Amino acid sequence: MKTPTILKHWFITVSTVTLGVLTAGTALAQTQVTKLRVGVYDSRAVAVAYANSTEFKEAMKAVEAEHQKAKAAKDEKRMKEIESQMQAKQRRAHEQGFSTGSVAAIMATVKDSLPAVAKQAGVQVIVSKWELNHHAAEVEIVDVTDQLVARFHVSEKGLKWCKEIQQKPPLPLEQLGEHMD
Repeated sequence: MKTPTILKHWFITVSTVTLGVLTAGTALAQTQVTKLRVGVYDSRAVAVAYANSTEFKEAMKAVEAEHQKAKAAKDEKRMKEIESQMQAKQRRAHEQGFSTGSVAAIMATVKDSLPAVAKQAGVQVIVSKWELNHHAAEVEIVDVTDQLVARFHVSEKGLKWCKEIQQKPPLPLEQLGEHMD
């Protein structure tokens, strides 16, 4: 009759050891969780950098050439279309450069370099700091504004403007019109 008792003790011992291993493994896994690092940037600095980039200047030359072509052809309708488009772009540029307007289209121009920026900064995500509404205390926030601005190869003067804009709070979008006239 000793065999059932030995099996019973063996089963209890194995069960206890297994439970201990599983509990210890779970606790170890919980302590080894990697802290999420989020890269944030000031979208205004990115907008100012882009507005001072060669790419932007080349795009503007093309629009100016198209406007001159319409003017030479005395195509008033086309001239007004271009002027209207440029006014809308200027409005958007002000929203981006002085407020918290989205710079998604600008960021798309450097999207291929974002993995390198993320790797250099050790972050898993990059987002505008104006779009980060909440984060847990365990999340580490890393400013990557300067690394993004550098992607636009801006002059020293442009870099100075990028730094200055970050020292001021953004204008509320509702008040932006008051400052454009």
